[in-house]
Amino acid sequence: MYFGLKLKFMRSSIWLFFLLLLSSSCTTDFELAAPWRDVPVVYGFLSLQDTAHYIRVEKVFLEPDGDARQIAEIADSIYYGPEVRVFLEKINSGQRFELDRVNGSAEGYPRASGPFAEQPNILYKIRAEDLNLQPGRPIRLIIDRGAQAAEVRAETVVLDEITIRESNPPSPVNMGYERNINFVFNVGEAAQLFDLRLRIHIQEQRSGISELITKEWGLVDDLQRSSSEGRVSVGITGEAFYRFLRDVLEPEAGLRRDLLGFDVVITAGGSEFVEVLRLQEANAGLTSAQDIPQYSNISEGLGIFTSRSMAIREDLQITASSLDSLREGIYTRDLGF
Repeated sequence: MYFGLKLKFMRSSIWLFFLLLLSSSCTTDFELAAPWRDVPVVYGFLSLQDTAHYIRVEKVFLEPDGDARQIAEIADSIYYGPEVRVFLEKINSGQRFELDRVNGSAEGYPRASGPFAEQPNILYKIRAEDLNLQPGRPIRLIIDRGAQAAEVRAETVVLDEITIRESNPPSPVNMGYERNINFVFNVGEAAQLFDLRLRIHIQEQRSGISELITKEWGLVDDLQRSSSEGRVSVGITGEAFYRFLRDVLEPEAGLRRDLLGFDVVITAGGSEFVEVLRLQEANAGLTSAQDIPQYSNISEGLGIFTSRSMAIREDLQITASSLDSLREGIYTRDLGF
């Protein structure tokens, strides 16, 4: 999924919060009301396109003593045990589904290297066919930590699938310098924030050796929905297309390039993404607060539970006249097309 800046912010905020809590005993003005406090940290994105749904549920302990770095390297310090149960509940019907506790590494999702224990990588999983999400319907996350701790809850609305209009633009695309090219797609009511990017595929040949490369062009990031209308349009000029290629490719003697086509990739996020963006924007500028506020929709902890959707329109081509502009135009004539 995209929303790259925002997602990096959320992940880093969660783990910064984690480390601050673990290391808070090093300060002289922090007082604990109890020997420790259990703080859940949750990270979950539901999508109709997924074949299985995974929720990350971890914990933070406020320890009166200890080194935060050492604690983070101990798996039992950051993961709950099998006594904690995780559910997804369809709010309209009341159906409740329990997720399996799995090792993400064995599922093909190893944990990235960093300050936290890499093995095991505990996640909670349910197969998409067992949950059978319904677009536009609300769903609730429930974490049962036992009788001694409050139940953790969060809610979101499942996003509809995105429909990309194949007539906007038609393929092959006329990338004339002065032409306006509009990429149009339809979304459901719950989708509130969008990214649209092009993946441009190019074949390069050097000394008889061929290599396929892909250049990704972010047309819009964090585009907020302006109305309840289900139609969204993003426009570029043909000139911008050639300028982008000039900026990401280098001239090279003896190199031949062929444009193989491009894909349109659209990602949508729910209202929770908008709230994160508003917090960031509210704290931008010269008079901003030093610390960006944390966003969380988790009832008894920190994190985000939301929905996303993605659609891809593959293998768009450009017209013969556009290929001529690619070979001979002022921006790209030295790139070997």
